[in-house]
Amino acid sequence: MIQSNLMDQSCTFIMYYCTRPHCPSPENRFPDSPDSHTTSGIFCQACGMPLILKGRKGHYQTIKPLGKGGFGATFQAIDLDSVNQRQCVIKRLNINDNPEISDKLVEGIKAAFDREAQALEFLGDNSGNIPTLYDYFSFTAPAFGQQEELEFKYLVQQYIQGEDLSQELRRKGRFSETETLAFLKQILPILQFIHDQNSIHRDIKPSNIVRETATQKLFLIDFGAVKQVVSGETNIKKSLPIFTKVYASPEQRPQEGRIGEIYPSSDLYSLAVTCLELLTGITPVDYLDNNYRNWRQQASSIISSSLANILDKMLKVNPRHRFQSAAEVMTAVNEYRITTQPDHSVNNNNSTKPIIKPSQNLKFLLIKSAFLITLITTGVIGVNSYLQPPINVVEYAKSGIKFKYPQNWQETPAIDKLTRIVPKNTISSSLTPEFFITIEELFQSETLEDYTKFSIRQIEALGQNAKIIKSGQIQLGETQGYQVVYELRDNIHKVNFQEMQVWIVNGKKAYILTYRAEDKSYPEFAKTVEDTIIKSFTLEKPTPDKPISPIW
Repeated sequence: MIQSNLMDQSCTFIMYYCTRPHCPSPENRFPDSPDSHTTSGIFCQACGMPLILKGRKGHYQTIKPLGKGGFGATFQAIDLDSVNQRQCVIKRLNINDNPEISDKLVEGIKAAFDREAQALEFLGDNSGNIPTLYDYFSFTAPAFGQQEELEFKYLVQQYIQGEDLSQELRRKGRFSETETLAFLKQILPILQFIHDQNSIHRDIKPSNIVRETATQKLFLIDFGAVKQVVSGETNIKKSLPIFTKVYASPEQRPQEGRIGEIYPSSDLYSLAVTCLELLTGITPVDYLDNNYRNWRQQASSIISSSLANILDKMLKVNPRHRFQSAAEVMTAVNEYRITTQPDHSVNNNNSTKPIIKPSQNLKFLLIKSAFLITLITTGVIGVNSYLQPPINVVEYAKSGIKFKYPQNWQETPAIDKLTRIVPKNTISSSLTPEFFITIEELFQSETLEDYTKFSIRQIEALGQNAKIIKSGQIQLGETQGYQVVYELRDNIHKVNFQEMQVWIVNGKKAYILTYRAEDKSYPEFAKTVEDTIIKSFTLEKPTPDKPISPIW
């Protein structure tokens, strides 16, 4: 039990804290004596509430408050029946004394509390980075004043000695890129474990991630909003929407009175927002603008393009355009070569001075960073007057697709693309021209018209930075596609680009063929790309003897 010395040094006192809401004097001190070590018969001196809570698996002495929310509170406590009288955390649900809460909302809150207990009971025992559930019980508090008897729900869980990341951020200042990468490498396996159990946390944010002081391990806490996904059901209309708005993905927020579906990538969106806050030291509400579409204008100068690209994909407005699992993000983190130097601006005065990160391959990183503000879209530009002599070609045939490309072009590594091809020995004043193919997994079959409408809206949402030059249907052998060409201004590097893309939709996959280059270099290869590469593109039809190999 917790003891404290008062003015009378000959007597020690034991601290108890009352868990009744609105108790006029919740702090209680009793002299330490043989009788005080009993697990019954100790009551609040102000309201008569029992100060030793009897659960299903033990007795618990609350010693101080930790936090308070709209529907409950948390307390630090001692498990009196454990061998070492271990410390624990008690969460109390309190909704019955609020007459303004509807019966429907009451049931929703109770269900969320039950879900948290169920999640902790399984996840905590099997993860190692999620607090273990010790007990879960109800208790009826005696009447007090005009307050009738009330039933409270209590949840007892493992106490993590440490500080959450919001506290750490305030104490030490913003995280360096190296520290953020280390954070991602710790937290992503935890999220993957949760998602593998058909659960979605739904409230990822710095204050819900605790770093244990002794081990420096990260623990993910507060599973009150957890969503169990059963038989593919992801519609959260059937459950209480509990989340923190500035960290929540667009599909989690009510729009026009409706709440959409959630996915594992919804947690990844919130994780990316968390990373932005750690990297910049800026509260998300200060730069929440059109779903973080413009975040790179404020943060790109302090991190490498490689990490920025990962975060940008996690922050896509449409969930299908993000990474689809924590494992995919982990692969990207491990495979990107992120070049950094010691970040001397990270110190205890919360400095957020921009740091320019050097790169061993600046041209490649600049290409990557210039276009990650929005969804890749499609296009083609006609350069009818530009003529080229016949060229030798190489055939590409992998993952169910075929196309030809000039022999004087070459494939290069690309983490988030099916393939990337660039001209050999090309000298560009800014960014190397490139052709690449990406494939998006659709959540349901879409028509080419539907996909085109959505993607054009994404271009138009860029505003004055983007201008569509040309758009229309295109025939690729037996396959119908849609082309779009648009100009884009990269305000970070002060460069204008042109981009040609072709969309092809086949079942639940969208194939995006993209050619992009700085505006003054664009015409040099535009006709070659269109006539040789794009128009030779075909989708293989699987046969019983030759199934199409997986794309990823």
